[in-house]
Amino acid sequence: MLLLIFFGTFGYVQTGNLLGAALTTGLILVLFLFVLLHELGHSLVARRLGMEISDITLLPIGGMARMKALPERAQDEVKIAIAGPPVNLVLAAIFYTIAYLGFGVSPFALPGLGAAESPMGSVFAYLGFVNFLLAVFNLLPAFPMNGGRMLRGLLSTRISRVRATDIASAVGQIFAVFFFLFGLLTGNFILAFIAVFVWFGAEGEARMVRQRELTRGLTVSDVMGNKPHTKTFTPYHNFGQVLEEAVHGYQEDFPIVDEEGRLAGMITRTEILAAAHSPDRFRNVRDLMKTEFPTISPEAALLEDGARTLQESGFSALPVVDDAGELVGMLTVEDVGQAILLRSLPK
Repeated sequence: MLLLIFFGTFGYVQTGNLLGAALTTGLILVLFLFVLLHELGHSLVARRLGMEISDITLLPIGGMARMKALPERAQDEVKIAIAGPPVNLVLAAIFYTIAYLGFGVSPFALPGLGAAESPMGSVFAYLGFVNFLLAVFNLLPAFPMNGGRMLRGLLSTRISRVRATDIASAVGQIFAVFFFLFGLLTGNFILAFIAVFVWFGAEGEARMVRQRELTRGLTVSDVMGNKPHTKTFTPYHNFGQVLEEAVHGYQEDFPIVDEEGRLAGMITRTEILAAAHSPDRFRNVRDLMKTEFPTISPEAALLEDGARTLQESGFSALPVVDDAGELVGMLTVEDVGQAILLRSLPK
């Protein structure tokens, strides 16, 4: 919403009227639609190759269809990466055709948006140009954009995934520096913003791949804290008992177990301290605990499943349960970090 307000204001400042603001805002909304279709192209190919898509993040400069796991085969990554730009090229061809056949606007000369001689024709030509620009921009070998992922996939057929990622990331950051300097020199601050996005995106992706390789083969049970070292409560503990533990203990997240040792709920230190302001409302743990929360199996892969689920949960620790639903331990952010650190130490 803030982004739409920003571009609406920008359109008003540039044109001096509400029509300009409306056209600019509408263009951003349409741009989001084009990016969504682009990412759906990636998603469809990924699903055909057996990959599961977690979600799609949209930005005016591009998007990201986030997969739960990276493709194991280099050629699969190339197939997924190359699937997005053709969607925009097809859309560009459609809009250019409508502009030329329907309104006589040439696709080789971009008119001003809403030009007086053919307002609708210029709109279709402009939409065609936007899609063409999206396709070309994403094909640049600037990791983590599509072209950069294709480069990484092609390099991975010859060298290790980590080395290929480092090279693709370095190429992406070279492009980022060029974009940033060119944007500043020409006053194109949107391009400078894109450069920052590319730089940190390349750096983050390279770090994630290195962590993935370092933790390859590790499961949650290899690093988790065991149940005997985890403070638990039952649903019938009174509020004063959990408050005392939250104040004087070190643990951030507390599993709630029933009489048979099965996991029944979760309660966090933050929730306990917040409830301390109105203790009369909470007589025991049952009144405060959460009953819907993610869990993880001890046999789950540490980074692909454990760390990802932990990050998405919003907790600082995840309960680890066996097939019978019994609590066997807790996986914390510190456990994951220590595993990566120990694996990265020279042997």
